[in-house]
Amino acid sequence: MTKEVLIIISGMQFSMGDEPIELKTLGNYYLKNDKHYVIYEEMPEDNVPVTRNLVKFYDGYFEMTKKGGNNSYLLFERGKKTSTVYQTIAGPIQIDAVTHDMTMEETEDELNVYIKYTLDINYRFVSDCEVTFKVRARE
Repeated sequence: MTKEVLIIISGMQFSMGDEPIELKTLGNYYLKNDKHYVIYEEMPEDNVPVTRNLVKFYDGYFEMTKKGGNNSYLLFERGKKTSTVYQTIAGPIQIDAVTHDMTMEETEDELNVYIKYTLDINYRFVSDCEVTFKVRARE
């Protein structure tokens, strides 16, 4: 795969109105020690600074770190519950994700990661969720 890539992130939260969400952006990809890395920026609305994203994944493991206007950290491991605390203006909130399924498909010019998980906020169920993270070589 090339270093310069197109990234398409699509997802659905089933108890939150069932509206799909999709983000398309450009970024950079590299492979190191059998682990995939994707780096990209998001330009949020409302005059919030740019958010820089680092995604690291391999079979059964997917980690996303966001820094900038919106700082966050998400970790998904197949068959496991992971937890993190988000600092918000209103105070900290506990985020738990139980990863029910995670698959990765890889071709010469594309990577696809599918994650199905349950999301809890402050120890309360919020939604069943699905997300697809696609990385394609730029032409």
